[in-house]
Amino acid sequence: MLERFIQPQRSTRPVFHRMSMLSAMPMIVFYLSIFMATYRPIFATVFGIIFFLGIVVVNNAKFRELREPLVYSDFALLRQAIEHPGLYVTYIGPFKVAAVILSGAGVILGSLIYEPPVINRDTAAEWFPTLAYFSVVIGLIYAITRGPLRNEFREILKQFGTSADVREDVDKLSLVTTLIFYFFLAGEQEIAVAKSRENEEEDRARPLGQEPSHPHVVVVQSESFFDPRRVMNRVPKGFLENFSLMSSEARYLGRLRVPAWGANTLRTEFAFLSGIPDEALGVDRFNPYLRYCDKPVWTIATYLRSIGYRTVCIHPFHKSFFRRDKVYPHLGFDEFIDIDDFDESDRAGPYVSDGAVAQKIETLLADETAPVFIFAITMENHGPWKKPRIEVPAELQSATPVKSNAFSQYLAHVQNADRMIGRIRSALLSSQRKSIFCFYGDHLPSMPKFFANIGFDDPRTDYFVWLRGAEGEGRNLNASADALNRLLLETFTAAQGVSDGKRNSSQGTPSSGKLKEA
Repeated sequence: MLERFIQPQRSTRPVFHRMSMLSAMPMIVFYLSIFMATYRPIFATVFGIIFFLGIVVVNNAKFRELREPLVYSDFALLRQAIEHPGLYVTYIGPFKVAAVILSGAGVILGSLIYEPPVINRDTAAEWFPTLAYFSVVIGLIYAITRGPLRNEFREILKQFGTSADVREDVDKLSLVTTLIFYFFLAGEQEIAVAKSRENEEEDRARPLGQEPSHPHVVVVQSESFFDPRRVMNRVPKGFLENFSLMSSEARYLGRLRVPAWGANTLRTEFAFLSGIPDEALGVDRFNPYLRYCDKPVWTIATYLRSIGYRTVCIHPFHKSFFRRDKVYPHLGFDEFIDIDDFDESDRAGPYVSDGAVAQKIETLLADETAPVFIFAITMENHGPWKKPRIEVPAELQSATPVKSNAFSQYLAHVQNADRMIGRIRSALLSSQRKSIFCFYGDHLPSMPKFFANIGFDDPRTDYFVWLRGAEGEGRNLNASADALNRLLLETFTAAQGVSDGKRNSSQGTPSSGKLKEA
């Protein structure tokens, strides 16, 4: 019955159908476990209902904000939700969270006071059924997760036809069953794990290259960025002028299809770094950093480091978030600059400013001894935007198609991102090395009500790939986040033929066939 409240609405079907028993089994096992631990049947029933109702509440909140049901990897973020409640609780609703927690606490307290156990365990023998039950349950869980039945159990799960399309699977299998299936099927994909740990250490030990033809490569993944001029009722003079300038000079520019909406930055960043299409990851697509990247994975950083680049990631947040501290060494990065390298004065609102990130990039580019690959993941424009965060110019307050303080705040942060683009451009132009600058948005801002009110439903962001010395040779090409990886590599190859602001005629421009392939 609880499944009836889950969003998105499931296809019409009777309560009792061929998947009914499978849908009910998680609740039954949960009930039995609580009952065997307490011997209080009323408590086990009510607590089970509250627990599963909590899953429904969180799922519906996520679907409302991010257009995606709950997936197994979201539970891995529970600790992060406690440490950084502003990133999660605000979207669910503090009152709903408090109601679920207080209800659970009230049921526990009430049962201990008013419901006596049906069996008082006064002797060791009376504990035997409980110990036997949990020994069987825990033993079976171990056998199918890490023990001898793991592969056989996975093969059984595959027979149910999971598709890694979470909406389709939730409709077919139920929400909780899909969560369990995805948990067991995660880590199944092994493609793109191209290197051993020994080779990884060998690459890390290689000296920094002195090849003068190698350009600096700067990539900025801008938080929640898309070109908002599409939805503004008027565009103030100078708004996004640097983005427009770079786009006019870019080698590639266009709309970017990203594997996320409103959140889940890591999906877009991994797609770009690895070049692996989202659908190729199976259920690991929802969080490739949880299991998939426990082994070295080839990325564009891996390649650049192998030819002598210094590879640096800048992310002005806690590097333990999304397990980046453990994952990024496997993705080819030598250094990780996180929030500990910034000061409190670097903030613009609740997060570190794009200007502070630009300053770190300028410092890295000032070192001309070796080519550097910089991958910056910004945070300034991260939601929510419900409370006033920074001063919004009057011309931006009146530029929204419908009155929205949140979107006005968003526009002010977008303008700061544009200033960052200008600073990075100036730093690259003053460098003695050739340079490549790639800029893109990770996903749209999580403003479902605002976008619904104006009838905007395009999930794509925007990007450009700029090559110094080859301005004006742009190709307007809509692409996916994983294809952007190949466009950057093609630009890197083309950079070898750019000299003194002009393209070597032997290099030419990419043929239409190569563009189609890209």
